[in-house]
Amino acid sequence: MLSKLDLTYLDSINNLSIKNLGLTGINPSVACLIVDYKNNSRGVVLSYGVTSKSGRPHAEINALDKISNSQINNQTTLYVSLEPCFKENSCCAKKIISKGIKRVVISSLDPNPQIYGKGMSFLKSKGVKVLLAGPRQNKFKIINKYFYNFQKNRTPFITLKLAVSKNYYSKNLISKNITQKETQHYMHKLRLKHDAIIVGFNTHKEDNPKLNCRLNGISKKIRPFVLTNEFGTKTKFPQIMFSGRNFDNFFSILNKHNIRSVLVEGGLQTFENFLKFGVFDEVVICQSSETIKKSKKRYKLDKKLIKSSCKKIDSQEYFTDKIEIYKNV
Repeated sequence: MLSKLDLTYLDSINNLSIKNLGLTGINPSVACLIVDYKNNSRGVVLSYGVTSKSGRPHAEINALDKISNSQINNQTTLYVSLEPCFKENSCCAKKIISKGIKRVVISSLDPNPQIYGKGMSFLKSKGVKVLLAGPRQNKFKIINKYFYNFQKNRTPFITLKLAVSKNYYSKNLISKNITQKETQHYMHKLRLKHDAIIVGFNTHKEDNPKLNCRLNGISKKIRPFVLTNEFGTKTKFPQIMFSGRNFDNFFSILNKHNIRSVLVEGGLQTFENFLKFGVFDEVVICQSSETIKKSKKRYKLDKKLIKSSCKKIDSQEYFTDKIEIYKNV
């Protein structure tokens, strides 16, 4: 049974997992803490590690390589947010054994069917006491939802994002930006978590978007795509032929590029099309506190479409703007 201290350290590693989220390739962002209870009943952190930005080494390796075997004793616990990998050659589970760790607490089993349960079983077979967090403590599953979705469904996690004014217009004919710069920073952090960004042809033509992640000190190549229904149209980004109804080619292209999470950024016609056909996992609405006085009817979001297709799971004030998150129902 997990103690209150175990749960506290689990919260710590789950929060630490966020550090490299979106920067670890096809691997999830995992965190690991090594805690010694020998001379302090509340524990002393000996080392920590997170998944490297390339996806390897894994968090456990990064944490274990920082300390020597002599620092580890029978009252040392390794906390990790995802089940240690187990393979016939070098792997995290074998590294844990070689270091002499006798107790391991895991936030979540690996949903990958090639790994699921194997790391935990191997550790137990070598005499390691392994404890697994219950569903309520498994926050890691929420943090790495794109990874979990792909392992379960073998399809990319699709997020629809739209910025609108207080009166629900998605385009201002006078100025380009609808939301505040702080909210735009939030949007770039949202981009960081995804493998690809997609816009419709009209948005590409009218707005000339950069479709990249512009955060200071962070470099990530996000694949940009433009949806189009006509052959021969010129775009500065790769195209996905898309009729508006048949999504087969859309998913085929994403699968070809091993894309596991997609941010669809509009415009409104593209946004509503994905919404109507239920091709999404989450919706993010960034709403300004300002009204738009000069726009066109075709740029106004149908609020009923949101209510009929989604369930609100989060709402937060973001400076003077509001961000609402919905899930597919």
